[in-house]
Amino acid sequence: MIGSVFLWVWVWVLGTFLAVSTALAFVIFNPVVDPQRRVIHWLCSLWGKGIMLVLLRIPLELKGAEHLKGGPYLLVPNHESLADIIVLLAKLENFVFVARRGLFFAPPIAIVMRLAGYIPAGRTGHDAQTVDRQCRYWLERKVDVLIFPEGSRTPDGQLKRFRQGPFHLAKQTGHKVLPIAIKGTGKVLPKNSLVYKFKGHVTITLLPPFAVDGTPLEAARKARAMIAQSLAGGRPDGEAAPLV
Repeated sequence: MIGSVFLWVWVWVLGTFLAVSTALAFVIFNPVVDPQRRVIHWLCSLWGKGIMLVLLRIPLELKGAEHLKGGPYLLVPNHESLADIIVLLAKLENFVFVARRGLFFAPPIAIVMRLAGYIPAGRTGHDAQTVDRQCRYWLERKVDVLIFPEGSRTPDGQLKRFRQGPFHLAKQTGHKVLPIAIKGTGKVLPKNSLVYKFKGHVTITLLPPFAVDGTPLEAARKARAMIAQSLAGGRPDGEAAPLV
């Protein structure tokens, strides 16, 4: 419990430093100079790396990084924990993600969320149109967009139903979907808990991207099956075995 308190303090301290650094960097590396906001996203990745630096007993492994070539993609990971974004930021340096709206009002991280161009999740039909427009904005600028198709974290480690929104967007824009299997974060920081477990092993597996040629529902089911297969112990090279 004491360790978790110190870790959350460290997260807040790093977040404050990141907010100040991002605000200063944004003056120079604004959207005109850096339309992809690579510098801001790089600073965010340092935040993730700084948090993982404290969690020395939790190895973080990335598999399938070669699949990122040829983007931008709609990144669709499973969602086990609050720690998912931390580990993704630590390993993937240039992407934006759709996040819970409340985070955009939580200091100090709210400053970073807004300057980095991260996207508040929608609640109404009008909000959904805004989310869609912002996602398209980043895809047009060759920046990967990450959306959790489960919508919220799983309470028991089991994959929930995948919503069709990201797959509709992929079909409409012609961009491919890249499924991501995140394994281990649910044990490090379970849902409905702020107490970290300081042991474990976290693996991020980037699976082969695919085009949404059929219906969004079929694509959602395919991505979910690929992730489920990987979580259950897919092929060691990160490739998903053929679906049957």
